[in-house]
Amino acid sequence: MVDLSDRKPSKGKLNSQWIDIRKARIEDLDEVQKLYVEAAKWIRSSQGIIQWNEDTFTMNYLEQFIREKDVFVAYLDGELVGCFSVQWKYEEIWGELFHDNAGYIHKLVVLRKYKGQGIGSYFLTWAEDYIKNEGKKWLRLDCMADNPALNQYYLSQGLVFQGRYDGRGWSANLYEREIITK
Repeated sequence: MVDLSDRKPSKGKLNSQWIDIRKARIEDLDEVQKLYVEAAKWIRSSQGIIQWNEDTFTMNYLEQFIREKDVFVAYLDGELVGCFSVQWKYEEIWGELFHDNAGYIHKLVVLRKYKGQGIGSYFLTWAEDYIKNEGKKWLRLDCMADNPALNQYYLSQGLVFQGRYDGRGWSANLYEREIITK
């Protein structure tokens, strides 16, 4: 895991509003849990997909997630609008396609009321810069193969389909985007 203790929060503009992205802290747990549980319920109720089980997002699970991963939270005008992590190892899903020259985006979520406002795209761009600053050349992620809207979204963001992982009772599509250095 990358040492983030000396990193300052990142502040940028999104549609003329300021969005702050910073490393998640234990004091963010309540809001982060609410965000993930709400997203899991919405995916299941609106699309009939159990992509995330809301029972997974216990305080213990999320505390471990925040302590052990590079997890980031994003605030817009003081409101938590999203969360995601960047991982440096993800061999269990990527298998033979895995390599060390990538950062792997995981558990990206945006508060539903901000859908369609460019926050997900902003997160991907921010994560790409973060990954590039760590000397990596690729942004990678996986998403539930049974979620056509999400798969289409990632394709629209310039990610390229690389393959499929078939787990026990579920499948994930694997995507990547080369990070262009200028």
